Amino acid sequence: MNVDDYTQPVEAVIAQERAFVFPVPLKAESYRELFNEWLRVNPKAAHEIELTALAIHRRGLRVSTKYLIERVRYESAYRLVAVPYTDQHGITHHYSINNTVTPLLARWLLENNPDLRIETRKSMFDRKDEKK
Repeated sequence: MNVDDYTQPVEAVIAQERAFVFPVPLKAESYRELFNEWLRVNPKAAHEIELTALAIHRRGLRVSTKYLIERVRYESAYRLVAVPYTDQHGITHHYSINNTVTPLLARWLLENNPDLRIETRKSMFDRKDEKK
């Protein structure tokens, strides 16, 4: 333990202990954890995404997760909160929803709304132990 560790406020120490630490480049499981945390800290935006997907579905159209992500990033009424994480070198990064996680978003939406017309393709986010 470093002497400087004793001079940090308690809040800073707690924040460091709770911080996500992931090796970069991020692996599928790290993306899953960060995506789930993003959903937790952005509940209104996640709800808006889900409502938009349902509205598109009710019109008889196929739901595009890329569109949903772009819409929430550029047209949402809510300020999106990025999830901070640290890499193996101690560098802090900020995770926010982006097109890399469209498969995760599609699977999350289908988990909550199995009838949605969303096309899923095989991705790095498919768990090897799951059967289709």
